[in-house]
Amino acid sequence: MKRSIVIHRKITWLLIFSLITLGVASWFIYTSKKNIDKTNFRINQTYETIEMVQATITAVVETGTIPAWQFDSIQQLTKGNNDLHANLATLRNYVATKRSAAETRELLQHMLQEEKTLLKKRKAANEAANTRTAFGLIMGRAAAFVFVVILLLMLNKDITRHKATQQKLIVAIRDAQQAKQMQEQFLANMSHEIRTPMNGIKGMTDLLLETPLTVKQQDMAGMIKRSINTLLVIINDILDFSKIKAGKLHIEKIDLSLKEVLNSTVSLFTHSINTKGLQLQVTIDPAIPDCLIGDPHRLNQILNNLLSNAVKFTNQGQINMRVQVKEQTTDGIVLSFTITDSGVGIPAENLPYIFDSFSQAGQDISRRFGGTGLGLTICKQLLQLQGGDITVSSTVGKGSTFQFTLPFGLSNKMAPEVPAHKHTQEYNWLLAGKQVLVAEDNEINQKLIEFVLRKAGGNVTIANNGEEAIQHLQQNNSYDLIIMDLQMPKMDGYATTYYIRHNLRLTTPIIAMTATAMKDEQWQCLHAGMNDYMTKPFEFSELYKRIVTLVH
Repeated sequence: MKRSIVIHRKITWLLIFSLITLGVASWFIYTSKKNIDKTNFRINQTYETIEMVQATITAVVETGTIPAWQFDSIQQLTKGNNDLHANLATLRNYVATKRSAAETRELLQHMLQEEKTLLKKRKAANEAANTRTAFGLIMGRAAAFVFVVILLLMLNKDITRHKATQQKLIVAIRDAQQAKQMQEQFLANMSHEIRTPMNGIKGMTDLLLETPLTVKQQDMAGMIKRSINTLLVIINDILDFSKIKAGKLHIEKIDLSLKEVLNSTVSLFTHSINTKGLQLQVTIDPAIPDCLIGDPHRLNQILNNLLSNAVKFTNQGQINMRVQVKEQTTDGIVLSFTITDSGVGIPAENLPYIFDSFSQAGQDISRRFGGTGLGLTICKQLLQLQGGDITVSSTVGKGSTFQFTLPFGLSNKMAPEVPAHKHTQEYNWLLAGKQVLVAEDNEINQKLIEFVLRKAGGNVTIANNGEEAIQHLQQNNSYDLIIMDLQMPKMDGYATTYYIRHNLRLTTPIIAMTATAMKDEQWQCLHAGMNDYMTKPFEFSELYKRIVTLVH
């Protein structure tokens, strides 16, 4: 009986122990399954991520085999071997093609001793040759806790397309920079090639008008000069438009007299207005200070374009120009300029495009009045460069109104007195007894400049290029003035000036004479050692004024 009880107790405890063991085992199995599910979920997420990046993933266990996950591109690594349990040596050899074998072994051993990612590094194979597939390498280490297996992970991503795109981008940037430089060079060359002959035509016409002529000859010479001025406006519009597009147009901020700018602009149209029997009325708000800070040349250019259109498109009636204060602060002022005419007007359907490049009011207008269609475009762009804007309203048959706003700075200086116009005859003895060296390669411009300087009493020596100019200076260093063309054969104006200043060590005043008309060129001239700068075609009186400041 007792024996039976003992056996029964043993069986009971055995059952209890078995139940406990079974419970623990069940708990362990449940926990393991849960961990496996989590691991599988993470692996699936990893699969999806890897598939999205179109990469090859390789798992290497500590034993040196590759038992794990491969994708289609694994053949690129195993060289067509479908056996995914390749030896670790395959991996080492693969990496060794990018690094030395010793470095590779050391790297793998070091990575196996760490518990976190050791290297995130991109390395391209044969980048210089660009003939083989490039790979980006990301190496790290991960642990799978279910089977307590340590894994070394290697991601091989084909970056051939990335490298090709990167190379194309580099080439595209280089080509764009070269194209920009070529555009700037073409613009400079075009300006030089056009302005050089224009300087000769305009200069000789001005000289012709100063000689005794019959009334008919005066009339014909006057028509030549007006045609030249019209052509210069077109040329300047095209060049300015190109410079704006190239980002090369410079806006000055200097003292200016508003009245002087307005008077200068209006005087250009006095003859045309009187000939057509029109009336021009200019009204200036008395609250506007006359001395402002801005760009007088660009303001003159904008007003010139707008007044030119008003006169061109108005056959009878009047033109009004009004200047008012729109806004004023302690250090600046915004002015509103309004130009109204009683001309042909602009069709409503053309108004939205009137400021577009090469746009005109219509084909009929273009045929009747001509023009490039750039004037208003340039006006708008010049205003925007200075922080202003322009609007238009018009009615066909009744006229148009252009209104633009432009900010100016306030100057502490008094308004400069408008100088009285001097006829070139008043400069006749400006260079009396002075020796002038002219470095110019164009024959017509040589004769023109020589005549203008001799007319002022100067003794003129001509040099066909920079080398000849230096030879003259070496023989005679007592010249009082040098007129220097910039583009000449053998030695240009910059190199010649540098030689004069640094080798001959002469301080003779030098006036640059250029047909390029680029703002950077003016800075380069002054930086090279020249004293002043003039653009072809030039006015005789402007040249004389510069000579006065340098020689006297």
